[in-house]
Amino acid sequence: MAGWREKLRRIIDDLLAGEGDLVLIGVGNPIRGDDGVGVEIARTIMRFLRSGRVKVLIVEDRVDLIPRMLRNVNPRIILIFDAADFGGRSGEIRIMSPDEASGKTISTHEMPLDLMLRLAEKNAPAYVLGIQVETLELGRGISPAVKAAAGEVASFLLNLLAGL
Repeated sequence: MAGWREKLRRIIDDLLAGEGDLVLIGVGNPIRGDDGVGVEIARTIMRFLRSGRVKVLIVEDRVDLIPRMLRNVNPRIILIFDAADFGGRSGEIRIMSPDEASGKTISTHEMPLDLMLRLAEKNAPAYVLGIQVETLELGRGISPAVKAAAGEVASFLLNLLAGL
């Protein structure tokens, strides 16, 4: 089974093979512990990456904004960062389809990500990069294992996308 790095590398190779942008979407509630991990990754990438082919959107727990935010974007690929509970070890990283992620992403959003992507009417393939949570305690920061995973993902993507 391919690891998350290999899957991300394949996703980026697909991006480079065609027209359109890589759209990165940070989802989660930053005041609920590890639920803020998706937003943390998106903010880090936004801070350090300058590329016309990469669009970074931060929706926090307002996934209902995804269709509107994608309206004027031409995505080749959509990659969503979100906290997840798939029964793994704290900080474990998985790449899933939006359907596969349904019921595993645990952000405070109540609308399923796959539904929001269908409403956006974009034909781009979409993926969810989920990180296994440790805590969702209100007012608590991101736990060390999840924060380390977020840094690993951001660093890997920044290196991979440096040439775009």
